[in-house]
Amino acid sequence: MRQYTTMMKLPSSIFVRIAISLSALIVYAIMLAVLFPLAGPSITYLAIIPIVVAAWFLGVGGSLVFGIIIILLNNFIIVFIRLPFAPTNTAPPAFPLGVVGPFGGRALSDGVTAFVFLVVGVTIAWIRKLTDRLHQQAEELQKKHSVLQEEMERRITAEERLVHEALHDPLTILPNRRLFVNRLEHAIEWNKRHPDELFAVIYLDFDRFKVINDSLGHTVGDQLLIELARRLKSCVRTVDTVARMGGDEFAILLETVGSEEIVTRVIKRIQGSLAPPFAVHDNSIVMTASIGIVMDLLPYEQFGDIIRDADIAMYSAKVGGKNGFKVFDVAMRDQADNILKLESGLRQALQNKEFRIHYQPILSLNSQRLIGFEALLRWEHPERGLLYPADFLKIAEESGLIVSIGQWVLQEACHQMKQWQMQFDVKPPLTISLNLSSRQFAQPNLTHQIEEVLRQTALPAESLMLEITETTLIDEIELAAAKIEQLHILGVGIEIDDFGSGYSAMGYLRNLPVNILKIDRSFISTLGVTKSGGPIIQAMIAMANSLDIKVTAEGIETEDQLNNLRALECDYGQGFLFNKPLESHAAQEMIKMAFLKPRN
Repeated sequence: MRQYTTMMKLPSSIFVRIAISLSALIVYAIMLAVLFPLAGPSITYLAIIPIVVAAWFLGVGGSLVFGIIIILLNNFIIVFIRLPFAPTNTAPPAFPLGVVGPFGGRALSDGVTAFVFLVVGVTIAWIRKLTDRLHQQAEELQKKHSVLQEEMERRITAEERLVHEALHDPLTILPNRRLFVNRLEHAIEWNKRHPDELFAVIYLDFDRFKVINDSLGHTVGDQLLIELARRLKSCVRTVDTVARMGGDEFAILLETVGSEEIVTRVIKRIQGSLAPPFAVHDNSIVMTASIGIVMDLLPYEQFGDIIRDADIAMYSAKVGGKNGFKVFDVAMRDQADNILKLESGLRQALQNKEFRIHYQPILSLNSQRLIGFEALLRWEHPERGLLYPADFLKIAEESGLIVSIGQWVLQEACHQMKQWQMQFDVKPPLTISLNLSSRQFAQPNLTHQIEEVLRQTALPAESLMLEITETTLIDEIELAAAKIEQLHILGVGIEIDDFGSGYSAMGYLRNLPVNILKIDRSFISTLGVTKSGGPIIQAMIAMANSLDIKVTAEGIETEDQLNNLRALECDYGQGFLFNKPLESHAAQEMIKMAFLKPRN
């Protein structure tokens, strides 16, 4: 069809029209000069063929006026071609289409025939052009339709993508808070119509995630979140919703569960899925979660109240010791209010300088000589009086305030010890021990912070002893080993606090530059009470001696405990038997009494 259309359009050119006309004239010349001598007068009957063919092609080419002119010209020539064969008594023609005699009617007939072919050809050309125009318009409409269809598909795809992005977390691809709230609202309405069905909301916060994120970096933290999300999804049904609420907090909506026992089994399944270590960027990370549960949605009208109470239960589980779960009850709201007030008070305490440091003496058990102090934090609360770390330290840890508080303790304790060293001539110099929280220990610039404090206070590095709990050491042994090595190079001493609470760390001690092990008070309290107390401590001391590590016993309260520790060749000790933690002026008096040699 395309080839035919192209061929039919050729006559529309003025040059093609001229060529058709000249071709007709040439045919007539051939007929007159060549064919007539051979065929005789009969050849004149064929003269109509060129004009009819020319009229047809010119008509198809759409040239009506040009065709009429060519017909008149050709008809005139035909008359003169035929004229020599007319009878002698026939008069010459007066006009080609109005001739008289035997050939005039024939010429008129040939012209009319050619004109009919011309008109038919023009009609066909018009119809063809109209058809081509319709085809062209149809193709244009089809193209526009295709473009519109593609644009609609793109818009639909873009809208679907925008809706998905608006309702899902970009990192874990889990539903986000907005989608979770939407499904929770539907669950509330459904539960009102079907009160016999049980729904539950689980709220999770991963313990120590901020420590990992700060110490190993956000890339590791993000990958860990992806793996956590994958494990959580594997613990629930497809009808349930696992959502990331923000940071390391996740929520799960359990729909139409049969009983509270099923919810408990889901919790156990989640805890079991978190037990295997996570392998992330060459790090083996052990994760646990604190979980809060709202077991029944019927008492609630607003989704916000459900999420609030689940969050309160989760926080209660976290404060209660982490790696556990609690079901919400109304009493937790008062507890949550107290926690918020306490956290707010901690922030104000830093600004109002309400924190105090008490110093507990550390003595050599053999010589009873004072060798240093442990700095212990206290809070002089404006309403509740003197608070001990057990009253507020977990809240400070969870809120992140422990980092600022720890930095203040480091600065104050180093400054105080430098003052005492300048005031009293003690050889070897007294040392100051202080605890590093897991959040503080995880700070990437910890070594720089300590180095800066030592520079500002002018305290020798060997006079500072940093205590790291065995739990912190076990949780991130590779990271802890690197940090301890940096601190060792700096020159500060390293103590493992509460030693014995986790035996898995013992195998790593041979590779760590540790100076002192502090045996947990729970073991010291068994001396003279149980048969196993002495052998266990003896084994710890023997192991430490084999690694050239000194040992400090914490919580010595009786003479019997002291005598047993001396017999086991424990190096140092601290506890109420020697003295309770002292305020700075009382500790200074103790130093003065112990050495009686103040500097001039």
